[in-house]
Amino acid sequence: MKYHRGIMKYIVSVSKTFIHRGNHKHRDSTKKYWHIYYYEDNVFKTKRVSTLQALYYKTQKRKRLKYICPECFNIFLGLVKSSKEEMDCPYCDD
Repeated sequence: MKYHRGIMKYIVSVSKTFIHRGNHKHRDSTKKYWHIYYYEDNVFKTKRVSTLQALYYKTQKRKRLKYICPECFNIFLGLVKSSKEEMDCPYCDD
């Protein structure tokens, strides 16, 4: 989790890609740059980052896992660092 101006970022992926991604071929001299892929306010976003930031964000990556609540049997997605991490059901009233 990364706080940025009070907004939570959930990092999903960190990779090197071309700035202008598309179906065309790139020249051999074209550079790739580090990008992070993340969720912010339930919106999927992409951002270009430096090499040092990419190394940090690789440690903050999360996985999208499906959970089933044993009480109400609802299925929901959770963004967790480990599959052993337990999530509270957003539908159940505790």
